[in-house]
Amino acid sequence: MEKANAEQDQIKVEIIIRDGCNFSYETLKSLLLSRDQFPDMTLNVVDIAESADNRQTIGGITPSIWVNNKLWFLGSFSAETFHSRLSSMSSATHLN
Repeated sequence: MEKANAEQDQIKVEIIIRDGCNFSYETLKSLLLSRDQFPDMTLNVVDIAESADNRQTIGGITPSIWVNNKLWFLGSFSAETFHSRLSSMSSATHLN
């Protein structure tokens, strides 16, 4: 039973990047640093050019950041907004 709750509490983040996109690399760096603050966050990195099974980006725009299968950012990123939204998710989970 604990395992089911642990999986439910996990925040799944997927970033789709493109080789040579400096903004993708900067966003990835920020997401990697966020893992210390949000230990329930898992991060999956997908290079759009190398993965046939990746989530399609809208118009091929990178980076795109998906959180729990919902698009949060497309071609832009705000660490402050990201952290605020994750904090809200974490707070809601701990209230249950």
